[in-house]
Amino acid sequence: MSETFLEVRNLVKIFGKLTAVDNVSFKVEQGEVVTLLGPSGCGKTTTLRMVAGFEKPNAGEVEIAGRVVVSTNRRIQVPPERRDIGMVFQSYAIWPHMTVFENVAFPLKVRHANRQEIKERVEKTLDLVGLANFSDRPAILLSGGQQQRVSLARALVYSPSILLLDEPLSNLDAKLREQMRIELKRLQQQLGFTVLFVTHDQIEAMSLSTRLAVMNQGHIEQLGPPQEVYERPQTPFVEDFLGRILRFRGTVTERQSNYQVVEFDGVKNVQVRVSDGAEQAAVGKKVLVAIRPEDVRVERDHAPGRGNIIPCDVENVLHLGREYELVLRVADRVCTITVPRESGSKVGQTIGLYLPAEHLRVWAATAALEETGTEQTTRAGSAARDFRAG
Repeated sequence: MSETFLEVRNLVKIFGKLTAVDNVSFKVEQGEVVTLLGPSGCGKTTTLRMVAGFEKPNAGEVEIAGRVVVSTNRRIQVPPERRDIGMVFQSYAIWPHMTVFENVAFPLKVRHANRQEIKERVEKTLDLVGLANFSDRPAILLSGGQQQRVSLARALVYSPSILLLDEPLSNLDAKLREQMRIELKRLQQQLGFTVLFVTHDQIEAMSLSTRLAVMNQGHIEQLGPPQEVYERPQTPFVEDFLGRILRFRGTVTERQSNYQVVEFDGVKNVQVRVSDGAEQAAVGKKVLVAIRPEDVRVERDHAPGRGNIIPCDVENVLHLGREYELVLRVADRVCTITVPRESGSKVGQTIGLYLPAEHLRVWAATAALEETGTEQTTRAGSAARDFRAG
């Protein structure tokens, strides 16, 4: 059975009139990578900083490796340097006047390690991150990716009990970010260290995490394995934030044992499968029906009136190399889906979108959801599609 290594209990942080972190609780098991994912201002970095000791919470507790390092009730506030954590910052925080070796050796020097131990551990760590040949180089002369490796080596060199990563790849270009993501995954699997990772990048979150916590307005909306969170979102926000989503306005016209029947955009008899234990909307209730674009099937020779097929017109075809992105007009709304290059879709063509009942979800038609439109698109949309496929 896994051992809880980090436990956060009911953390609260208030800045003036703003509650930045609102009663957040979660656990990280030994060897796990748990990611706090969310948009700017959701409270993820503030939560990480309270775990690290750089922010004092207004309420709550933090326990690391069985030791309480923060407790507002018991007035415990262990300083950061005594929490046995490694921290990698977004800004690298590399000392420009030091060499690569001196940067990485610094945490060992302040812990009064002897010269031979420093030499051996720094050389071993630099070799791990692929910088063994850069030991004597001034850190300021390194590329962004190399500086981030130095920052990672400095956090790992004294074998901390847990590694805290605060958007460490956000300042890198796309190619370097991909390389460092792979490198981080390799190192974590090789060394088995425990990680609390903060990012707004969904590709990073889905590819690196054992579990991810999607945060919104200071609280955790959903916590679970990446694929589970993506495929079974518990709130409309989680559904919107991860990947792409197609939404259609509709009205519930019938309820069956395992299905709701919805009419929308002039199409009747759209069946939506209801998962076990889920609450069905009442007949006559206005709802929004949602589905991931990759779960939609394009049918060109569809029979009129057939259930769960939405007729739509192709307004534009965007070439994406091996794929096409179709811009579709569905009644009074526009949505986009991605199809194989050989699909042969053309502007002006009328096609049918088949919506499998088991992939549809129904949400109450609130004003906030209405404002989001038919489709929510994030920069991780295609990555989420590839993640599910692979």
